[in-house]
Amino acid sequence: MTTIAHTPIDGLRLAELPPGRHRRWLEILPTPDGVLSVPLLAVVGRRGPAVFAVAGVHGDEWEGPEAIWDVWHGLDPAALHGAFLAIPLCNPLAYAIASRTTPLMVDGLNLARVFPGDPEGLPTQRLAAALFALITRTLTPSDLFVDLHSGGTRYEFLPVVGYRRGLGDEARSRDASRAFGIPNLWLVEPHTGTFNTEIARTGIPTIGAEVLGGGGSRREDVAAYREGLLNALRFQGVLRDRPAPRVEAAFHETADFATPVSGLLRLNREVGAAAAAGDVVAQVLNPFGDVVAELAAPRAGHVWVMRRLRTVWAGDRVWTLAYPEA
Repeated sequence: MTTIAHTPIDGLRLAELPPGRHRRWLEILPTPDGVLSVPLLAVVGRRGPAVFAVAGVHGDEWEGPEAIWDVWHGLDPAALHGAFLAIPLCNPLAYAIASRTTPLMVDGLNLARVFPGDPEGLPTQRLAAALFALITRTLTPSDLFVDLHSGGTRYEFLPVVGYRRGLGDEARSRDASRAFGIPNLWLVEPHTGTFNTEIARTGIPTIGAEVLGGGGSRREDVAAYREGLLNALRFQGVLRDRPAPRVEAAFHETADFATPVSGLLRLNREVGAAAAAGDVVAQVLNPFGDVVAELAAPRAGHVWVMRRLRTVWAGDRVWTLAYPEA
């Protein structure tokens, strides 16, 4: 088996990678049993722009890592006018236990809520700081950052791609979203602490995507991400086998709905279904089977997100309504 080199994450420089296919362990911080490291994959061609994709920010989301591995194995360095870079598993600690968050015995934090991180903070904050520094010193406003997610074990998402409103180069991020190839386009409000929000703030064009999740990894979702990454490379001019597509659908805004009480969740709609104003999309039942909360659509739209874990606690997001951009 080929030995994979280990490199301190703060020592990696894209300009130092020669043309070819590369993989390395990037060392981030010491642990009681060794060093916490993340895998880096790179395919470098001629000098040109870069696409940097990340996945596995949450440890229960597997579609993004699979797609990244497929793209890395399939690209020919000689065909690239630039570089494809990726970290398929951003939080190995969460991935090891198939959890959305870092294990409680470490710090219990959600990596997607602590960017840009703190190099002197708790382990997850230090991990975020190292990843954020890597992206911001590697990419420029001429490059593209892609953040891949899914519904994980608790949620199901309609496959969507989009960008954060009001941050960085919105026009470029909007065009990159259209080029990715997923037909459902999302105009997302900024969310402090998420990887894509904080990278977009720096001026680097940024898109994020979601696919179903639901505790699995559908072949069609991996394929959509695989083709989306290739389309991102085409959009950037890194891959020139054919033009990137352009999805002309309307962008959608969304509203989340949380349960005010704990209980058992009953769903009256599926992901992708239409909802009219006043439709009760979900109900919460108490231990005696009584309906103690109803979550209705305040306006017409479509269900883009639905919770699949049926036990809910007060404050949990239950579903998300999408409607065309104003």
